[in-house]
Amino acid sequence: MEMNINCLYEFNSLSKFAKFTEFVIEKNWKIEKQLLKNRAITYSKMQQFKTLKERFYERKISIFALKDEEVITWIDTICLLRKILFGLYKKGVNTENLMILMEYPVVFGNHMRTDYVLVYNRLIVVLEFGMFNQDEKRSEERYTKKLQESISYRQMLQNIVTSEIKVINYVMIYKPEYDRVLDDEMIDNIAYNDGEIERLITFLKHHIDYQDDCGAKQQLLKIAKYD
Repeated sequence: MEMNINCLYEFNSLSKFAKFTEFVIEKNWKIEKQLLKNRAITYSKMQQFKTLKERFYERKISIFALKDEEVITWIDTICLLRKILFGLYKKGVNTENLMILMEYPVVFGNHMRTDYVLVYNRLIVVLEFGMFNQDEKRSEERYTKKLQESISYRQMLQNIVTSEIKVINYVMIYKPEYDRVLDDEMIDNIAYNDGEIERLITFLKHHIDYQDDCGAKQQLLKIAKYD
């Protein structure tokens, strides 16, 4: 976290992100079906919940008050992002060169915050997450709203950074994986999320590989075959 970019947390590699987020493994955190407001009450005394909430106010990243429900979604998406980043690592991506920004207030963005920003060489990825609602129409509206937001964030960033930087966006809609009341693993939803995670990994790897291919070293290796 050396560069001190204004955001909730800044991690300069997967290993740093993984170390900070180990608590979701230790706590066996699950993306529960129960209402966010009820989950917030249930977990409000958990130390990591308190730490995230305190950090939000310490960093002063928003003029708006924080809802406890937001902290729950942060922890849910941390679980998903861990799977995504470890998936990239397993596919050979140099994740130690990947920077992760959590809850990043877009500069000149009228206090709007991205869920995550991933940075790799000259690539910026605006990554948004949204919970799937059982009401199909509302879920479609949720995705459309998230997509519009991520496009806006991407455009704002693209207007600020130099033309050599590529800015892309992605929205992943996920489903609850566990019913705490029934103590039931929601197998179909877990399979759905795993599929969405794999699609996102493929998307990210495609763009990261392109960044690597455009590097000076890779270009020299490519032209070496003509020697």
